Amino acid sequence: MDHLIDAELLDRRVQVHLVGVGGNGAQMAACLARLDIAMKALGHPCGLQVKAFDADRVSEANVGRQLYSRADVGRFKSVVTIHRLNQFYGLDWDAYPIHYEEYPRSGHRHQEGDIVVSCVDTRRARRAIHARLFETYSACHYWLDLGNQDATANCILGQPPHTHRRKWGENTPRLPCVTELFPELLDETIPDDNRPSCSVRMSLTAQGLFINDVVVRFASHLLYELFSRGRIAQHGVLINLDSKRCGPIEVDPLAWRRFGYEAGGTAESNQQRAVTA
Repeated sequence: MDHLIDAELLDRRVQVHLVGVGGNGAQMAACLARLDIAMKALGHPCGLQVKAFDADRVSEANVGRQLYSRADVGRFKSVVTIHRLNQFYGLDWDAYPIHYEEYPRSGHRHQEGDIVVSCVDTRRARRAIHARLFETYSACHYWLDLGNQDATANCILGQPPHTHRRKWGENTPRLPCVTELFPELLDETIPDDNRPSCSVRMSLTAQGLFINDVVVRFASHLLYELFSRGRIAQHGVLINLDSKRCGPIEVDPLAWRRFGYEAGGTAESNQQRAVTA
């Protein structure tokens, strides 16, 4: 079973909101720049317009493990990353050194971007993104989430329900989002463990050196497949570097059922299951 790209995204500039510009996000931004070039080379009329959101500043612990140098310490991650890419590739992308939930909304449809790419490291941040993208007037077409621990990671491309319903109706299969396949992300009783590391050594004890590289490449390839072929047969990947294994998440209601997600259910019923699971 294949998922076909929303054809609307093939005729105009695609608005991408990159939320989080740390271990995954800084590399994802660089891959989005390469994807922009590839899309135009393959005939897309306008490519990507990226807005990057991150209120954090570069710390000493970020140097080496993330794509930052000592000269960047103290500067906003979003500003450093986007400025570099704009200079290197001649882009006109925007940096917002704020939390994503602070980004203003205006008009009848919310301004989430066509694709939201979340590279955040807390449950609280994912709950905030979920709440925004699952609101009735959200205009987001796809939510691509990247998450990882020390040696495991996953990336999942989903479709927030209300844009999908407005365009295709309830009877057309919808790619479930990360918070629907992993409803525990919405559980407010589970504490976050996002304590800052004060050194590169401490940072590496909490997260492997190359786990970000691996998950970012899989996530970027999902978008590349979507725009170069117009279809995907898998919409996510589960990764374990310790066992050197990875497994796809097929575009298949049977595969989703293993996570407890029922493709035949309404968006509201699955959202309620996610909250109460």
